[in-house]
Amino acid sequence: MYFPIGWPKVLKLPDLGDTRLKQVTSNRDRILFAILTDDALAIWFCKPCVPIVVHRRSRDSIENLGTNLLVEWKPDSSKLVIVTSEGHLLFYSLNVISDQKGLYVQTDSPHANLRRDSAELFIKEIIPPLQLSLSEEAMVWDGKITSIVCITMTEVMVATSNSHVLRYRWDGTQNRDYNLDLRRIPFCINQQVSKAVPIVEENTYIITIEYSPLVGGFAIVLNDGRAAFLTASSLRFDPNQVQGIWAQGIEDATCASVNHKYRLITFGRANSECVVYHIDESTGGLAVSHHCVLSSKDYPGCPGAVTELKWTPDGCAMVATWKNGGIAMWSTFGALLMCSLGWDYGLHVDLQRDNPLHVASMEWGTEGYQLWMIRKQFTKDTCDNIQDPNANPVTPEEVNGDNDDDNFTTSLIQLDFAKSALTINPCMSHQSHLYLQGEDKLFINSADTLIKIFSDRTANNKDEGVFGGDASPASTKPLAEGRQWLVIPVPSTYSATNWPIRYSAIDHDGQNMAIAGRTGIAHYSMLTRRWKLFGNESQEKDFIVSGGLLWWRDYVVLACYSIIDNGDELRFYPKDCKLDNKFARIVRVASPILLMNSLQDTLVTFGSDGQVAIWNIKQIDAAGNVDVSKLQVVDISALCVHPACIVSITLTTLRAESGRGQNQNSESLVLNVSGRLLLVQRETRNGGKFTCSMPTVLAGCVENVWVPEGGKDKVHLTEALWLFCGAHGMRVWLPLFPRDGDKSHTFMSKRIMLPFHLRIYPLAILFEDAIILGAENDTVLYTTDSNSPFSLPFSVLQRTSQVYLHQILRQLIRRNLGYHAWEIARSCTSLPYFPHSLELLLHEVLEEEATSKEPIPDAQLPSVIEFIMEFPVYLQTVVQCARKTEIALWPYLFSAAGKPKDLFQECMAKGHLDTAATYLIILQNLETSSVSRQYATLLLDTALNQSKWELAKDLVRFLRAIDPNDVESPRNSMIIPNKLNLSQPATPVSPNAEDISLVLGNVQRVRSYSTSVTPKINEKNQITPLNANSIAESPLVQRRKKSMPNSSSRSENRDSTNSNTAEEFFIDVILQRHARRLLAHHKLTDMGYFAAHLDFHLVAWLGKERERAARIDDFVCGLKQLHDDFSWPYPVPHGSLSIPLSRSPPESPNIDEKFKQLHMDCNNHTSSRVGDSGYISYQGLYTGLYTPQNTLELSSQVTETPSEPEPDSPNTAIERNSFNGMIRTHSKNYESLRSNGGEKRVFLYDPPRSSIGGYRMMETQIRANADDTMSSISSVWGEDREYIGTSCSSENWEVPSTQVLEQLSNAGSKGSQRSEVQLRYLLQLFMEASCLEWSLLISVLLRDALAVLRTVNAAKSPDQSIESVKRLKQGLQILHYWTDTQCLGYKPFMLAIQNQISVLSTILATKIQHEQILEHQRVISATLSKVSVAPIPRSRKSSANQSETNSKDRLSVTSVKEEPDMSQLSANSHDESLPQREALRRAPSPRAIALFLKKLRILKINHLLNVHTELTTTIKLITWPGALMNC
Repeated sequence: MYFPIGWPKVLKLPDLGDTRLKQVTSNRDRILFAILTDDALAIWFCKPCVPIVVHRRSRDSIENLGTNLLVEWKPDSSKLVIVTSEGHLLFYSLNVISDQKGLYVQTDSPHANLRRDSAELFIKEIIPPLQLSLSEEAMVWDGKITSIVCITMTEVMVATSNSHVLRYRWDGTQNRDYNLDLRRIPFCINQQVSKAVPIVEENTYIITIEYSPLVGGFAIVLNDGRAAFLTASSLRFDPNQVQGIWAQGIEDATCASVNHKYRLITFGRANSECVVYHIDESTGGLAVSHHCVLSSKDYPGCPGAVTELKWTPDGCAMVATWKNGGIAMWSTFGALLMCSLGWDYGLHVDLQRDNPLHVASMEWGTEGYQLWMIRKQFTKDTCDNIQDPNANPVTPEEVNGDNDDDNFTTSLIQLDFAKSALTINPCMSHQSHLYLQGEDKLFINSADTLIKIFSDRTANNKDEGVFGGDASPASTKPLAEGRQWLVIPVPSTYSATNWPIRYSAIDHDGQNMAIAGRTGIAHYSMLTRRWKLFGNESQEKDFIVSGGLLWWRDYVVLACYSIIDNGDELRFYPKDCKLDNKFARIVRVASPILLMNSLQDTLVTFGSDGQVAIWNIKQIDAAGNVDVSKLQVVDISALCVHPACIVSITLTTLRAESGRGQNQNSESLVLNVSGRLLLVQRETRNGGKFTCSMPTVLAGCVENVWVPEGGKDKVHLTEALWLFCGAHGMRVWLPLFPRDGDKSHTFMSKRIMLPFHLRIYPLAILFEDAIILGAENDTVLYTTDSNSPFSLPFSVLQRTSQVYLHQILRQLIRRNLGYHAWEIARSCTSLPYFPHSLELLLHEVLEEEATSKEPIPDAQLPSVIEFIMEFPVYLQTVVQCARKTEIALWPYLFSAAGKPKDLFQECMAKGHLDTAATYLIILQNLETSSVSRQYATLLLDTALNQSKWELAKDLVRFLRAIDPNDVESPRNSMIIPNKLNLSQPATPVSPNAEDISLVLGNVQRVRSYSTSVTPKINEKNQITPLNANSIAESPLVQRRKKSMPNSSSRSENRDSTNSNTAEEFFIDVILQRHARRLLAHHKLTDMGYFAAHLDFHLVAWLGKERERAARIDDFVCGLKQLHDDFSWPYPVPHGSLSIPLSRSPPESPNIDEKFKQLHMDCNNHTSSRVGDSGYISYQGLYTGLYTPQNTLELSSQVTETPSEPEPDSPNTAIERNSFNGMIRTHSKNYESLRSNGGEKRVFLYDPPRSSIGGYRMMETQIRANADDTMSSISSVWGEDREYIGTSCSSENWEVPSTQVLEQLSNAGSKGSQRSEVQLRYLLQLFMEASCLEWSLLISVLLRDALAVLRTVNAAKSPDQSIESVKRLKQGLQILHYWTDTQCLGYKPFMLAIQNQISVLSTILATKIQHEQILEHQRVISATLSKVSVAPIPRSRKSSANQSETNSKDRLSVTSVKEEPDMSQLSANSHDESLPQREALRRAPSPRAIALFLKKLRILKINHLLNVHTELTTTIKLITWPGALMNC
């Protein structure tokens, strides 16, 4: 209802000297405030907050009469009375100075540049000049004065310390006949008790007295802590008729306050509680309504005794202060709205000893928008003595007396508040829009601005990585709380003279606002953002809105008092016309209207005469003509003590006997009479006349009432009556519709009242969305300096919300009304937070019953479980509830819900894999690890088959986290609740809590990384097609890069630590089996996601599966599958394109003309797509094989550091020199291109413009570039650069120019950019793994000729077997035939690469011959081994011959040591076996050398050297060169 906003304002007072502030109080209109000090009285104006007059007593008066203690206003504000410490009453007259216009008159400067141009700079409010003078003085000879209260316009009542209550007139005389003596007043517990006993204890007197004419008596507090209520048969309070009624249960009362509107009496106690009583009409006694207590959550300590209580002017809230400091606010019936003990005062503030907010006195301002407080600030020494744990209990005299320490100062502060429109204009309960009103502004938080972020997770998967997962999981919070309010300030032209806002209203659509201040009205449009005011200011000042304000269609309806006509009226102002009385429809009424409300085209008003009038409204035209006719008048004066006790009146279609179809003209009246809700049903009889039935009491302690306008979808919720009862919680009067054709339950009531509790204060209800909206107070501290005006925290508003569906369902199930609960739940299944509501329902029942210390005779959990089973989200609800509950409560939950194993299997059967994964946490804690592993393995296999990669990765981590030593150990977390009388072992801490929790959380996914050495890419031009949370920026990836530089070291570390276990091997087997299945079915997309999410080392695995799963048996089927898998369109056949396949110049001029047309525009910004096949070079848009930066970098490297030719390979040196020359040429061309202002990109493979015959140089260039590119990118070419270079030099095949390849690549439509990135990524992986068949297939799909070139060159690697090269050649032939016959779109591209078939044939022949050589070498090695083993006989020679022989042997041995062994050559100088290394250590004899040379002649070595280039290198490295020379 009331919420503080902003900083407390510190008002600057005149110099008080040594005096302190004692009390602040306001007059009845709350426009003037009296501030009392020890020796002075000041009168202040509320707005602007300025002093008007100050009267300071003389020193003689202080010495003779005493210091000031209390002050009281006369109701007409003409007089004040001051109570002194010596028992005197000083009466002051307050008069207006007639010859003075006003105070604080502002005049402009005569200088034009200093004049105020804005109207906001002028104070238009006339501040009256007042004169304060002492008029009378009275001496009270009956002891000290303890309290004073004004009861009428003529009298005040004064309580003294001699147990008397004296009555003084405002002229200073005493009315002795009506004085009261406590010792003569009978006291009892209620008015029905015949025996009443007066107070007989000595020295018992009243310390606090409060009067309320609506309650009919006085609330008093005695000095001994007792509290009572004094009443009489008449308001004259004849001493012989006064009777006292004890407030039972209170022995430590400290203060009292009375709520007039709700007829409540509140007593503050020394234990910091407030007890609220109401008058029991049946017995006349005081019955406890509710308690206002701070819970341990609000404040864990005790703030001390209650020192003062104040109700708001409208009676909708109460503020209490404590002796140790702090204030708190409760609603009418005990809902806590605000507590300063929970504010943010900083870390070094002890609220128990040094509370920054000590309040000595307080008073509410106009309309309750300000709270004036006298703040006490103690010194440090005093603060240490405030809270003494050994101190005696506080007494009422100590609370209200002047026994405080003198070491404190006082100041006057003002705290601003915003309040709900329901406090003054209860008809706004029809609207579902949340807004608050301040003194000069509106705070709007409409239901349309409610942000619902409960969305599907797949909506956020648009920006994931290449094969990555969802990087930003969707939040599952149903509603987003917010502090953002639309603040609409009232224009100064209106608020300057009509401050503050009294009434406010919003229309049904939330697009228009209307306000009413002291006089007149204004309305605001949300669409135009403009206010509309009266053009004629005199018309604005002619009426005062007094009975309410609302919107009906496009009209502002108000009940007002006309000052000119001196009568009450109903006015209708059209929204679209000017605010003028000539456009208004004015209806005169007989009595002042206090309340009004509407229902469709019916208006209901309640007047001060106690009559309810029902009007029919009909719009005639848009010019403001409205027909208003009175339908019925109902006299309800007998239902209330006074018309002011009627809190709200509502016209509704609800009836006690509810039905699905209700007839017309069946409206009923719902009346809130001082918190008691009455239903008055109207009926039509005797020819259409209306009659009313007897009123029905629906509920008590009602603060607010909401009546929906009805709906079709959720009839149970939209045809219910919603009540808020403060501390008693929320109540809903729900209709119970019988089943169609069910006549067995005719005895059942048609409606039922269901209570439930809320954690927020409701301000608006969204009936269709099952949400309650509210607001709460929060604070922000800006400074900790206690001397600063901003030392108190800044208060802000925050919107709150709560789902209430589960509360209603629980109450219905508890009352065995499960069918009605099912009907309500079924109508709400479309709500996004419906599963959350079921989860809350189960969680609350489980917590309440499982933690109960006593046996539950009728447990509700089985019924709730049975109810939730009716909905598809049953399995999810149970496991989500279990996850948010302590493990100790799981056995009780699953005893009713079923075994976790069965629920897991049910999830698997229904395909709810995510829910089944959540059950693994339950199984892991309730079962042995072997059981959880078994079910996790089953779920992993299913998740892999259904491509649930996120889930699969979580399951792999879950399986790896299971301790092998804990497989068979039983879980001791099966804790039975204490109510089952079983022992409860301690709950162990799960070591895998972090790993287990991953099953539900969305972890940021990364793709599988290639482990090859990749070239550096300039990061400036790199455009990564990933989202902000993608791979490149992931901290997980960066950490992985540091810890795992390459796959070999990572696999070795993992193998040395984890892979030795059987569990690791079993998991790897599962993953490899699934990968093999995906590759066999040509599902490369799934395999990419599989490897990325599960961190599967794809390159290493593909290297092992090169000859098994990575084989392609049907190339055409594989290519078609790639088209379907990546949504890659087939190329469309177009005009023929001739491609030169020979080195000779073209003979046909047509071909020459075609090639002349293939020019390149250097200024074209379209990037080339015939580039490097590796995914490394992809930078958002393809820019050829090299980017300009890479080209220049390569050129500079070659120029500055030329390659040194090897002495043994002259051909390679020649090729590298020619390559360097071409690079330099292109570098110069590029520099000239840049200097001419062209685009910063160049193609290295542009043919010479002179003729097409320049293919010779181009093919050498391609060969050299391809050599260097692949050697720098792929680890396959690490040691074979020389071999490839020489091989390429021997193969003179041609590649078309870049323009031709560009045209071939761009011919026809291509797939999405994302698909192309994925394909090039997979191409790189297959190339690294030497899976050339898949590399060829992807290259053909991308129509990348250079990728085909690299693939064919890779076939020359010794790692490629003869069979793999045969399959590669056969596949290329099959694809060529297929494109010629079926898919003609590929034909131009296949023609461009058809010479690769002959290259593959050459490579295949070379490998076959090489294999034959290796076979002969193995035979030679075996022969040499046998010869070296045979012993050599020693001959008897002379010493000279022997020395000569030894020298020859030494020479032979030296020759052997200088050159490598022949067996080392057979293994390509990098794969030495043990027998070969053994042969190196032995020196062969001359006989062995001769035998070896004989074998070489038989094999015709000279012919083989010309066949294969590698054999040339082999002969150069052959052993025993000396022996060869001898031959």
